Amino acid sequence: MISPAAPINYHRGFEDEDNLTVQVSDANSLLGTHLLEGDWEEAISHLDTPEGERGATAKNDPLGLFNVGSKNVTLPKTKNSALFASLYVRAPFQLIEKICDISKDAELSDLLYVLSVIPHEEQQRLQETQQRKIPYRSRSWTTDEYTLILKLLIKESTSLLEKCPSWIINPSAFALNPLAMAAYNPDVSSSILQILCMLEPKAIDMDCKLFTVPTIPLIIAAASPIPPASFPIDVRDEVKRNRWEKVKLLMNKDWCYEQYKVFSSSDVIDATLPTPPAITLYQVKIACDEAKKRKEWELVRELLKQYKPKTEEELLALGPIQTALAQQDQKTTIKLRKQEEKRSRDEWLHRNMGLVMYPVDALMDLVHALIPQRQDYSVVSPMS
Repeated sequence: MISPAAPINYHRGFEDEDNLTVQVSDANSLLGTHLLEGDWEEAISHLDTPEGERGATAKNDPLGLFNVGSKNVTLPKTKNSALFASLYVRAPFQLIEKICDISKDAELSDLLYVLSVIPHEEQQRLQETQQRKIPYRSRSWTTDEYTLILKLLIKESTSLLEKCPSWIINPSAFALNPLAMAAYNPDVSSSILQILCMLEPKAIDMDCKLFTVPTIPLIIAAASPIPPASFPIDVRDEVKRNRWEKVKLLMNKDWCYEQYKVFSSSDVIDATLPTPPAITLYQVKIACDEAKKRKEWELVRELLKQYKPKTEEELLALGPIQTALAQQDQKTTIKLRKQEEKRSRDEWLHRNMGLVMYPVDALMDLVHALIPQRQDYSVVSPMS
């Protein structure tokens, strides 16, 4: 889950909550026991009984997450429903859907919680850790399962503009609506992002925050991480393709507004999605201007690489942007060279001047503390 304090695997910011487990004896209902033991078929059958239906609708903390002595203090006590319990243990879609149909109590925070999960990272951790006995989060969602769960929870959500609560992500570092979370999460397909864009296009322009940097969903999509080089090349290529599809979707803002006027919520989620139009030169220039304003030069570079000018006029129109990128690259090269020269000079001084340098270092530390230093933050890494 998103948390700047506990980076895992290949990118900063997703917290491993595998250790937040409870014992079967802590369960507050038979449904909770089935969920903790991973008895999915038993749980589905149990829901067909009067006791099972009561368990699905009662807000009785079926997993015992909030029992006396529980260490799961990061979860609010309002997350005591059977639906959240099924999401927490990564239950199969069929079981989650059945609980949702019975309880009718899905909340936006349930959707935001699922959007913070990266199933392929969880699967990797399951493969790397030693086999442990249940109760324990013993499975992760498959790609298809994850998409179905997201569609189910989107359908149940009444508002898609609210920011993610603090128990899921750190509000001092992140401010993300559902669309922005879908844009950043590499396991969320571009089709899910398209659904969110068509249902609530106003979210495309909402101000967000990613790792303390003020930004917008377009930049967040470009900043979506890819797996490390240790992953198969086809997996990395698919993640890159999905990321670029998300960027193009968010550039097609006007088209999303048009779809919002035409399609109902059920049509968008259940029907075959329309194909967005190809991006235009105008959209590329708008996106480049936004990226330049936010110092996101890697997105500018990728936009120029991906867009193929159709005429000589279009090629000429991109000239000023290409010039600005070249000038920025030159500034970066000069800055890096100066940093390397300073590092080499400091090493020489410390090696040859010894203790004489310590008062100088202390004075410079004081100067840097008193005089704010200008920082040009960016969140987009090289995309190709």
